Amino acid sequence: MDIMGPSGKLAVSFSVIMCVDRQLPWLAEAIESILGQDDRQFEFLIAANNCTDELWNFLETLSHRDDRIKLYRTQVGQLTFNLNYLANVASGDYLVRMDADDVSEPDRLTTLRLELENHSVDILGSAATLINGDGDVLGLMVYPISSEEIIARITNEAVFCHPTVAIRRSFLLAVRGYSGGFATEDKDLWLRAINSGATMRNLSRSLLRYRVHDGQTSGSREAYAENASLWMREFLLKGNFWAAKGLLIAILKFFFRRFLPGTRRFNN
Repeated sequence: MDIMGPSGKLAVSFSVIMCVDRQLPWLAEAIESILGQDDRQFEFLIAANNCTDELWNFLETLSHRDDRIKLYRTQVGQLTFNLNYLANVASGDYLVRMDADDVSEPDRLTTLRLELENHSVDILGSAATLINGDGDVLGLMVYPISSEEIIARITNEAVFCHPTVAIRRSFLLAVRGYSGGFATEDKDLWLRAINSGATMRNLSRSLLRYRVHDGQTSGSREAYAENASLWMREFLLKGNFWAAKGLLIAILKFFFRRFLPGTRRFNN
């Protein structure tokens, strides 16, 4: 059944995209949090990148239970490649990101749909609830609301929680998809979005529970180094105060990352 927007036109369509390369303890919970959405009008694309046969068989078992799941298997063990692959085959107007260790709130898609039907933007994110491996709440991560705030604050803090975002597919394809490194594919995209004049927004309400565990690359030495290299690119291309500030802060974060507050290690 088609969902109609307030104007009587066909509402925005969603492709939820998730990449997985190993069978994390929380994978089933992450998948079920999408399948259990109260808004059931979406396709769920999962890329199993460089995975084991055991993981693939597990995913196939789930897909047989719900025809909204579409599985793709690649031999390339890189997140950016697989995100681009899913973006290419997706049919939705918006790509809704999901990670294999997080939990979407039951009304996440309903909330995103309502917002996008009334305030269409290229990138829409939200606040996120920080949880540990056991699901215990550690705190709340909030982000700047408007495009202007996002541009002003990206020099020294995270402006989106990547797994919360819905990205207009046509926009992502127009900027040639993801092209970042192994740990900062999202920061690279936000910077290129700003350079292209994209419209961006965050919701103040948390729509996702973001899980903290030892297997993440966020906050690693490599992630901070990649972040500094992105700001070096911006500084060489622009040479303005905004880019210089971003570069200086990124370099300082690399050398003094051990002294940053714990949750800040996710704010590259």
